[in-house]
Amino acid sequence: MSDEINGEIKKIAQAWEASKASQDAIDVKLEKGLGGIAEIKAKQDKIDKDLDAALAMKESLEETKTAVARMASALEEKQEKSGVNVEHLNSGMKKWMKSGMPDRLDGLSLHADEVKAMQSNIDPQGGYSIQPFFGGIETILFDTSPIRSLATVQTIGTDEYVGYHDDDEFSAGWVGELSPRSETDTADFGEFRIPVREMNARFTISQRLLEDSAFNLESWSQNKVSDKFNRTEATAFVSGLSGMQPQGLITGANKTSNPDVYARGQIGTVVTAGPTAIVSDELITLAEKQKIGYLSNSYYFFNRATRAYVRKLKDGDGNYLWQPSYQMGTPDELNGQRVVVFEDMPSIATGAIAVGFGDIRATYRIVDRVGVSVLKDPFTQGANGKVLFNVRKRVGAGIQNWDAMKYLKQA
Repeated sequence: MSDEINGEIKKIAQAWEASKASQDAIDVKLEKGLGGIAEIKAKQDKIDKDLDAALAMKESLEETKTAVARMASALEEKQEKSGVNVEHLNSGMKKWMKSGMPDRLDGLSLHADEVKAMQSNIDPQGGYSIQPFFGGIETILFDTSPIRSLATVQTIGTDEYVGYHDDDEFSAGWVGELSPRSETDTADFGEFRIPVREMNARFTISQRLLEDSAFNLESWSQNKVSDKFNRTEATAFVSGLSGMQPQGLITGANKTSNPDVYARGQIGTVVTAGPTAIVSDELITLAEKQKIGYLSNSYYFFNRATRAYVRKLKDGDGNYLWQPSYQMGTPDELNGQRVVVFEDMPSIATGAIAVGFGDIRATYRIVDRVGVSVLKDPFTQGANGKVLFNVRKRVGAGIQNWDAMKYLKQA
């Protein structure tokens, strides 16, 4: 798989250089008032699509490589149980991933043994069972926001997390040798609470299908629900509102006046000049509002559409603010700071917070109460030949540090 990733990195480098050349040509024509811009823009649009595709493929290959690594330790055991040849599976999977991981296996020039090892005879209505080997890697890859890997995560034993803001200070001043000493102000703690919320899924599977399935259908269905839970919570971690959802990372109260000056309960917010545009200086200003102590662990974060927009922005010296990473596992950079894509972020639009910047680990806390738990009920629907499954998860999240994050909000 390293060859495939290196190939995508090469495509990224080629497409990025071509994109910069096109944008430079457009800028020159705009500066000189020349025509022919539409033709160059059409060419650039195609280049940008190629660049987006290469970046997406690199990310998918990295995710798939991680998934394959997790599966590796179980391959030998599965081979013994299923009789599938691991070498044929590996060679078939390599062809599948090289072809862009299509939904179907036909047209991949697989030989009979590879087809047998990777076969996925599943009926869309659930009438057949997946061959037990290929299902783990055939799962559709959904875009989501990887906040868990960047935030502070803690397991608790109650229905809420209680924390304290140590963000105030004692007053002090100079006095003369014999001057009277008056009482000065003391520092105050501020309390904050993160309540635990609950997700739920409730579904039935026929008793006969559970008994006759060629693989563990019960485990498969629970894993699918767990994956949906993960994506649902990731969306809430970005934009969740109060009530039944956790508080989202971008739902804090905006402080647009003096955004670099701390105020408990508010996130410093830079407002753009235009409602549907972002200029380079606004992204630079956003980072400059961050305190130095948080910069080393700070990220710009936005969705893919906004990434495509900011790729074209330059600083005052004509240098592009965005620079792609040519190493696997290393984030792209914007204005010298790391970038992470949160697909749940809103796109550039009037009043939207399309860009954030900050130390997510210091800002955001996720509290786990109960992981994915399953209650299997064979009685309620037993007369209809069905088994009822009730799946739930209890998790909460919220902003714990209002000083370590900044928003860029559209006018």
